[in-house]
Amino acid sequence: MAEYKSEQNIETDAFDRELFSELESASEELRGIIDSGKTLLPSFRALTLDLFASFYKHNVLFIDYDDVSRASILPRKILEKIHKDEHYRLLREDTVLDGFKSALAVIEISQNIYSWLRSDEGPGEKALLNEHRAEQAEQEVEDLKEEMETWNETEEKLDETSEEFDEAKSDREGDLSDEEARLGELKEEQEKSHEKSDLKLGNMVRSSMRQTEQKVEEAEDELMSWGANMGAPGERGVGEKLDLAAKLYKNEKLRKLSRIVGGLKEEMLSARKKTWAKRGSEVFDIASGDDIGRIIPSELVALGHAQLRHDFHKRFVEGRLLQYYLKEEKGRGPMVICLDGSSSMEGPKELWSKGVCLTLLEIAKRERRKFQVVVFSSGGQPLKIFESIGREGGSGWGMKEKDVFELAEYFPGGGTNFEEPLNKALELLSESKFKGGDIVFITDGESNVGDAWLRSFHEEKERLKFKVYSVLIDLSDRESWHTLNHFSDKVTSVSQLTSEDARGLFLDL
Repeated sequence: MAEYKSEQNIETDAFDRELFSELESASEELRGIIDSGKTLLPSFRALTLDLFASFYKHNVLFIDYDDVSRASILPRKILEKIHKDEHYRLLREDTVLDGFKSALAVIEISQNIYSWLRSDEGPGEKALLNEHRAEQAEQEVEDLKEEMETWNETEEKLDETSEEFDEAKSDREGDLSDEEARLGELKEEQEKSHEKSDLKLGNMVRSSMRQTEQKVEEAEDELMSWGANMGAPGERGVGEKLDLAAKLYKNEKLRKLSRIVGGLKEEMLSARKKTWAKRGSEVFDIASGDDIGRIIPSELVALGHAQLRHDFHKRFVEGRLLQYYLKEEKGRGPMVICLDGSSSMEGPKELWSKGVCLTLLEIAKRERRKFQVVVFSSGGQPLKIFESIGREGGSGWGMKEKDVFELAEYFPGGGTNFEEPLNKALELLSESKFKGGDIVFITDGESNVGDAWLRSFHEEKERLKFKVYSVLIDLSDRESWHTLNHFSDKVTSVSQLTSEDARGLFLDL
């Protein structure tokens, strides 16, 4: 029988292949790069499996060159260069038998390979087309060889063959000969193309391996930082971790925002510590969470044991530490954040404003208050509303993570209008069953408010018993407090929020 060539270059067993398939199914990022890569290179999926095996397996063995299909020759050259790279050998110290880190390395390297294939530095459109043609020609040759075996077996069983039989067999032999000649020509073209792009391929691999080593080293820290700073609860599956790590690595804006929130949270927790300690509440139950101030004593014992400390940190990030659940004496009204998304906020101002917003989410979460964000601008852009989850006055961690991502990345641009978002905030406050809500107005700009509107706003303010705290994003000398003073109980600024002496907003809310 004809022997079909392997698409893979690295030996794998059933366990390796099943694990990789599970990761592929669980991770949108991994599936996405495989689907994209297959449009350029026919054996791209096999290449990603080979990469995974290269990082995951203890013993990595190449399949004999003669047993590999023509479509996998270029991937083999890529793999051979990777295996010779010093960063690969260093990276394997962290990835062996670690499915998450191995898959993370695969995603990063595969994305670089895909970009290289599409770039001017890559093999080129004609060479990539030949890769597909060589695969098809090799498949056709193998099929014809198998068919000829059937013809020969049939001929041996017949005492005598007819003229028609002999002609048909001869035609198929001619087809096989023609297809083998075509495959030979394609092989020569492949080899020339591979030789021509060898230097640029080597450069791509060296650069890719440096980036991949750095990414894998930083991934765990970035995930822990995101979980601690952004308050994302729950244990993540490997696929979710892969997608989050890839998203954070590609999006510097998200990483910067996480760091800003982390710093502001430290200020907020320091400022509010005594306030929360004096607040009227009683122990109601034991629950899971990440509030250090409420953790039961038996959990803290783990910090004194080296073997248990890592598990403590892991469950802290996942929000699974056992802690006291406090029942408040009475509920408080919602916290409504009006967040300026106008064009003047683009850049560092946007990050600081959203950092303040997500830090205030932590206060609302701890006080079990409904949390709503109204992103505003002007010029025909509609208001965008983001809301917390859970029952008002009950337990809940805050906003869904997908909504946090959307809020972090949503930026409408345009001009500035103060009346429209404040009207929406009034509407949201009036829907609550609790009085004593707060509006936090975050902006860097000026916008006129009418006298009639201002009178009506103050009437509603008295009726609903809420306060307005405004935060001026004062990163330059052009911001003004003038209009904010007309409707705010207190106006502070980002510079005050990060100082040791002025933490007014965090204390007042």
